[in-house]
Amino acid sequence: MKVLIVSNDREYIKRAKEVYEDADVALSIESAEIILSKKKYDFIVSDLVKDSLGGCAVKELGKEKRKEKLQPLKQEVIAVYSFKGGVGKTILVKTLLESLDKDIKVLVVDLNFRDGGSDLSFMLDLPVLPHIGMWLKERTRQSFFENLIEYSSNVSVLQAPPKVSLVRDIRGSDVDAIVKFARSKFDIIIFDLSDEFNEIVVAALDNATKIIVLSKGTEGEFARMKEFPYEFLTVFVRPEKGFKKYVKLLNLKYKVVSSLSKEIDTVCDFIFS
Repeated sequence: MKVLIVSNDREYIKRAKEVYEDADVALSIESAEIILSKKKYDFIVSDLVKDSLGGCAVKELGKEKRKEKLQPLKQEVIAVYSFKGGVGKTILVKTLLESLDKDIKVLVVDLNFRDGGSDLSFMLDLPVLPHIGMWLKERTRQSFFENLIEYSSNVSVLQAPPKVSLVRDIRGSDVDAIVKFARSKFDIIIFDLSDEFNEIVVAALDNATKIIVLSKGTEGEFARMKEFPYEFLTVFVRPEKGFKKYVKLLNLKYKVVSSLSKEIDTVCDFIFS
């Protein structure tokens, strides 16, 4: 959604930015007209223009509610896991980190290794370097912080490498070290995990204060849930019919959504409540 704020009132601009964080700002009608001639917007919010400007509709700021950002009450290590691929783990990680208050320092650790680069790296449009494989060459605290990517003012990423061979020597103890180092600087650590159950995944799960399992509600997933040796919260994304009978049998704590991105507030309330 592309929004243009047209105002010369500092307080108005501040309130508008609380609602539309990524909006552009024009300080006069004249400058707004120039901007509109070069770029398209979905709408304008303004205290200088009432109906429309340059063919772009104007919305009243007072009719929009500020979206309250989430502020967890304690330091969290959140592991996002699934028992099969293609359920939306990376989408959840991205929408989750973008839903947190800007005062919350977040580290995303991508342990979903694959040749060609991870989904998270592509989704966040990260540069190829640095990555976790570079930290593994030294395994020091200094090297750890040097190899983080600053995604935004409050979010950093320790990304997966473009080739699995670059992390072939990673161990469970390395995951323990990541958590130890990160706890000194970050309020929330989020692990994006593969759907395997190997030493690296187990180490991340062992360190987690909360485990979020994404599922489509298939029989195969429920069979693996039954054997899963951890307490976890389940988010079902457009689950298969009849899934509730298995939910009842396994006594799961769960939430059902049709879209992770559109219903992220519901998911976040579920995670942090």
